[in-house]
Amino acid sequence: MKDYYKKQAAQLKTLITMLIGQLSKGDQQKIMTICTIDVHAQDVMTKMIAQKVDNAQAFLWLSQLRHHWDDEAKHCFANICDAQFQYS
Repeated sequence: MKDYYKKQAAQLKTLITMLIGQLSKGDQQKIMTICTIDVHAQDVMTKMIAQKVDNAQAFLWLSQLRHHWDDEAKHCFANICDAQFQYS
């Protein structure tokens, strides 16, 4: 997780560098949205590292909304904790 945290930080730095450059209003808004999402993801990663999350059954991990594709059902699902919802 610590290695991934470093990767997140580098990606965020790249996005910030892009914001400093010349962007259209639309592109600037898109990059700002991605930055906001990435900062949140980095905050979550910081908490997981601090709490020494080391398996997929840890509450801090399970409490994060995740999506996955189910080949059998041919649908995308959103999972949070032990609940599953069909994404539509």
